[in-house]
Amino acid sequence: MSFSPVKRLDKLRGHADTLLDLADNNTTTSDKNIVRATMWVNKVFDQANELDTSFPCPEDVEEEDQALVFDQEDFCKLNGQVGTALRSFVRTYGCPESYPKKNFPNTFAKRTRRMRNIFSRIADC
Repeated sequence: MSFSPVKRLDKLRGHADTLLDLADNNTTTSDKNIVRATMWVNKVFDQANELDTSFPCPEDVEEEDQALVFDQEDFCKLNGQVGTALRSFVRTYGCPESYPKKNFPNTFAKRTRRMRNIFSRIADC
């Protein structure tokens, strides 16, 4: 893996912050919606940080982390890419023994989809 889990998550957080910035400055959404989106982004990243990335999970050779080029110009595309990359992060760096809770991947996937849906409504995607 080319990225350390910490660097990868920091990079994804940067893209999520870009989404928040674009939503705040380039849409007519209310401050209340921006606060809500920020809350969900924080929830998702707090949960991602609970993953024990130091656990020696077996490497999954089938799933290579393909170089995803994040589209900073297209809000709706970037929105989908961030959610997909976060779910990929959990699959790449996690395994059942490293999850903080048994149903971690399911709740994490639901939260990332919820975050995506909030941003989609904000930007009319």
